[in-house]
Amino acid sequence: MILPGQLRERVTVEQPVRTTTTLGESQITWSTYATRWASVEGVSSREALQYGQQQIEITHKVRMRYLDGLTHEMRLQWRSRTLDVVSVLEYANRSEHVLICQEQVA
Repeated sequence: MILPGQLRERVTVEQPVRTTTTLGESQITWSTYATRWASVEGVSSREALQYGQQQIEITHKVRMRYLDGLTHEMRLQWRSRTLDVVSVLEYANRSEHVLICQEQVA
């Protein structure tokens, strides 16, 4: 169970929206899915290996209350950073999510 005092960071969950241009090209834009309070932590290299994601550099672990419809195709906006969701884990009988994320490098 997440205690309210642990959720100190405001994150915006964004979902991809695929559109087609007038030339027939597929284009992805992002729209806001939800805004939530969360706990955002940096991940050590040992934890990254524990998650078994050797090909992807895991940078953050985000905990938040359960959000229906949350998928690994979404991303988070946190402070001025963009975090791609690599994995979505559900805990405590669907009362919380733990997101394993990779920060986008500009």
